[in-house]
Amino acid sequence: MSKRWIVVLASAVLVLTACATSRTDVPATQVNPALENVLPPDVALNVQNQISETLGVAIENIQIEQVEQMDWPNSCLGLPEADEACVEATTPGWLLTFNINGQQYQYRVDETGTVIRQEP
Repeated sequence: MSKRWIVVLASAVLVLTACATSRTDVPATQVNPALENVLPPDVALNVQNQISETLGVAIENIQIEQVEQMDWPNSCLGLPEADEACVEATTPGWLLTFNINGQQYQYRVDETGTVIRQEP
């Protein structure tokens, strides 16, 4: 098989893989329009997905009300769990306030939306 055909075949496999793994069933993020330029949409969606799973609430019922940029004191966002080792370094992120079915919740999140901690 020539190198040209291998490149074409590899490209086709990559395109098909990307199409097969793309998600079209993900609902739109519920963010207050005034906050859209402050919090990246992918971070908001990650947080909403985790809250939805944790609290058993539909994503449509999770509305971000307030976003405040923060610098957390460590990789655990200042809320280490028992016996958890945290990197002692300033970790940029946000403090997010949500309205879920009429009740307010606050979550700390790092700038990538991968570390998420609920305020006590």
